[in-house]
Amino acid sequence: MESISPWADLPQDLLRLVIAGLILPADCARFRAVCRSWRSVPSPHRLPWIVLPDGFLMRSQEGFRETISFPANERCIGTTDSWVATDLVNTDTCTTHTYYLHNIFTKTTVTLPELDKIIGNVSKLFKVRKVLMKSPPTGLVAVMTSSYSYPIILVQPGKGVWLPPKPQTAVLSRIIDIAFLEDKLYGITQAEDLISFRIAFDSDGLPTVTYIEPVVKHSVGDHQNVSEESRNNGGDYIDDDGVRVEVLGDDQHNGDMNATIWYLVESRGKLLMVKRQLRVPVPHVSGFTCKVEVFEADTSSRTWLPVSGGLDGHSLFISRLFSKSVFACGDVKEDSIYFFDPAVEVFNMISNTATPPIVLTDFRASCLFTPGSF
Repeated sequence: MESISPWADLPQDLLRLVIAGLILPADCARFRAVCRSWRSVPSPHRLPWIVLPDGFLMRSQEGFRETISFPANERCIGTTDSWVATDLVNTDTCTTHTYYLHNIFTKTTVTLPELDKIIGNVSKLFKVRKVLMKSPPTGLVAVMTSSYSYPIILVQPGKGVWLPPKPQTAVLSRIIDIAFLEDKLYGITQAEDLISFRIAFDSDGLPTVTYIEPVVKHSVGDHQNVSEESRNNGGDYIDDDGVRVEVLGDDQHNGDMNATIWYLVESRGKLLMVKRQLRVPVPHVSGFTCKVEVFEADTSSRTWLPVSGGLDGHSLFISRLFSKSVFACGDVKEDSIYFFDPAVEVFNMISNTATPPIVLTDFRASCLFTPGSF
């Protein structure tokens, strides 16, 4: 009778199949704890978890299922890789906020008292629009808000914050999305201006912005003309939270809307502007992507250059709370853009087609990558 092979001698192909069937991080951790051979098996390249403001959704063969929920008074306000930024609201006042960074896989939590002092007591109309983490948990954190006084805040955990000088807040309040690239933060406006923030740190590690300058200015389209054309066709032109909404007044689409959303993404050391147009039929519950344009920032000519022919084997994961570029492999489709708000859609840059939208329970979704997946 032949002896059974020890666990450590199981073939790698079989072990890859086993770990590919494990979804929860705790199960993957137990798998790697068996022995050195099992620990050496590479993590499968999986699609990220979907993060709603109140918790996490995970893909399964049956669709999406909830895995972890936040407390009723805590909401997700941004994600970076495996980290989640949350806003804990005092239920008694509804205007007192405490901000955290969480890694649910390592059970690590970082408090942000420096941010609490700035936007810990705000009106009910106040919004945190996006939170970016450069190298969590100790790296710089960029916060974009709806506040005219503090449209952009830079936080170095444990050190302090940078706030924009008052003369610059008018310009910075027009920024609708932000992205890190090397040692700079960049912001894009609805007019498609690109603004750079040159960041430095003093001897105590306190962040400061030494220079703010426009990199690209009004290089794609003419928004004033678009707005005027919309009004001439009987539609309204509304700006809300970085989204341009046009109500179609013609007989064929009476009451339907076109929504345009701009995203800023770092990909392979370059800055990309993704311009997405959605058609939202009556009764305006959700919509579907009908057009996507991608442009690359050319800082030498100070223009946006159209990107055609795909994404060089990469794919983009995008929402208004998150953006990430990855090399396409495993479950990730090549030359595709994964949108997570207001519905889940996958747009193929080669065929210019999108998958049917999957409507989520909340329009402000993000995504979270499990450790080692990319």
